[in-house]
Amino acid sequence: MLKILRGLGWTLGGLLVLAIVVWCASRMWPVPESRVLAQQRLEARLPATGRNGYALLWTLPFDGLDARQREQALAEDARRWAADPRGGSIGQTHLAASHAELHSRPGASCGPTASNCLAQVRADPQPFVDAHAGHQQLHTRLDQLAEADHFVSPFQPKGEGILVPLPTYGLVVDATSARALAYVQGDVEGALRGSCRGLQLGRRLVPGGSYLVESIVGASLVQANAQLLADMLVELPADHPLPVECEQAMQPMRADEQSLCRATQGEYAMSRAAIETSASEFGGVLVLDRSSTLARVAGNLGWACGATAMAALEADRPLPVQAPPQRDFGCLSNVMGCVLTDIAAPIYPAYSSRTQDAAAMLRLLGAQRWLRQQAGDPVDALQRLPAQFRSPVRTPRLSADGSRLQVPRRSPPRSNDESAWLSVPLAAGAPSTAARD
Repeated sequence: MLKILRGLGWTLGGLLVLAIVVWCASRMWPVPESRVLAQQRLEARLPATGRNGYALLWTLPFDGLDARQREQALAEDARRWAADPRGGSIGQTHLAASHAELHSRPGASCGPTASNCLAQVRADPQPFVDAHAGHQQLHTRLDQLAEADHFVSPFQPKGEGILVPLPTYGLVVDATSARALAYVQGDVEGALRGSCRGLQLGRRLVPGGSYLVESIVGASLVQANAQLLADMLVELPADHPLPVECEQAMQPMRADEQSLCRATQGEYAMSRAAIETSASEFGGVLVLDRSSTLARVAGNLGWACGATAMAALEADRPLPVQAPPQRDFGCLSNVMGCVLTDIAAPIYPAYSSRTQDAAAMLRLLGAQRWLRQQAGDPVDALQRLPAQFRSPVRTPRLSADGSRLQVPRRSPPRSNDESAWLSVPLAAGAPSTAARD
């Protein structure tokens, strides 16, 4: 019996030594150079220049504050966030305890792309009137937001609880229907001006925020306001003069305006905070390798930064989103890290093309205005379409009935009734995209 026990002991000891050797070898497993380069790009945070509009964005739901008070409120909230080891509640500010807070109301939204928003408001305006009642100061603040150059958050990510607080974006997105309502009620110039400011705000949010949520909200604002402008302009004379705000807002988006690099750098920073916290917990080091997991995160996010991504945006080609990092020998000692990065990986391809579709929608808006000012057959005129209104891979073309101008949508549909085409009308009363397709 003693020999048997001694044999079992040696066997168990040998297995333990083997497990330790395998674990150590797994920890020393080399990280692919592509992930190392992606990590370097994500850690080299892009600079932000110009005016930061985050204080106004953060305090957007509150009336009656001047710019100095909003800056002070943001600074106090950032101080409280830094002092709280676990962080506070998402989107909350100490202003809520002493100031009335505006909220998005049912009936205010036309959806993230504002498809048929003008028709929705025209068919039943009262819910939109009720939804926007008393929001005049809010609409003024939204116009002011468009004057900012970027929206960099002062809140540093934390690894416990809420990773980072976010502003209230519902009020920003719902503003599109307020412009449609103004148009229906006869304030044509105000509606055009507001839509162009919303367009400009979206353009600034895409590359100038801190996280992916802001870039996706920005892309939705660009697409929604471009769609609404197209629906309004088609009902006006082709040479109708536009407000001065529209001159810059309606220019085609440059490649750097479509970039998600700053946003993915923010996502990487949030992941790093979560990984560092998890690795410091008892037992965490045994199943989570901090450096290997960060490299895997970089493998998921690195596609958004660098010359290859910029070249794809310039040519309107799909961004080079890499396949999720494959399980390798290094995962034996990094089980938690590999599982977490595998879970997060599938969401990024859907985000990668949202800003490209927003840029395509803006080109369609410009092509619509140009085409309506041309004499003769639209089919012939399209052959002369200026290069700024088309891309090397997506040239606008007429729908089957000739009533709309369209290009293929690249991003995955967000609902079952979303068309495979981005389109704008060429004649008042043209059928909607959903109805046609």
